[in-house]
Amino acid sequence: MHLFIKLYRAITLSCIAVMMIACTSIPKDLTPESQQNAWKTHQQSLSHLTAFQANGSLSYVSGSTKYYGRFFINQATDNEYQLKLTTPVGTSMFSLTVTPYLAELTDKDGKKYIDENVDRLMAKLTGMNIPFKSLHNWFKGYSDNPQNDMLDSQGRLFKTTLSQSNQNWLLTIAKYETYRANNNSLDLPSSIELSNKNDKLKVTINHWKID
Repeated sequence: MHLFIKLYRAITLSCIAVMMIACTSIPKDLTPESQQNAWKTHQQSLSHLTAFQANGSLSYVSGSTKYYGRFFINQATDNEYQLKLTTPVGTSMFSLTVTPYLAELTDKDGKKYIDENVDRLMAKLTGMNIPFKSLHNWFKGYSDNPQNDMLDSQGRLFKTTLSQSNQNWLLTIAKYETYRANNNSLDLPSSIELSNKNDKLKVTINHWKID
């Protein structure tokens, strides 16, 4: 009988401990005021994030144009980045280099094409109609449009709309991961969807590298 009581107490204490750990690991929803403050702080941190690297997978569908593969982005400044897209098995599809004044695409055969407008270059050569010009913002979840921004329970950007090249886009960030840099933590997207009535881009980010 004593053994049964001891065993019952041990099981009960273990269950309570597990419940306490689970409760502390689940982020609590913020109050509306705290949510707005968290959003402002998060957006301010993102505005200072001008250099990063990221890799993952993506799918893009627009009519008969379809891309499924892996990507690598090396962002140097707001207006300078390199994007490499490969097939799921690692075969090169194309690489894109963007500077403030020029965009250069190198196809799988090594042939180079240039244009002053990155969106026009990509649409013409790859059929991908994506707001590449503002990639440095929407890719990291940054928006300064409070009238359209919808926040998640932790005060991070969940949905917003953006306009570029006379088109309206819906941006949805379904999931974030926390990364650390210089003893500070920063939540960055790990699941992004960007769409309009004709185009849909889904991005899964496996890893961010931030300094």
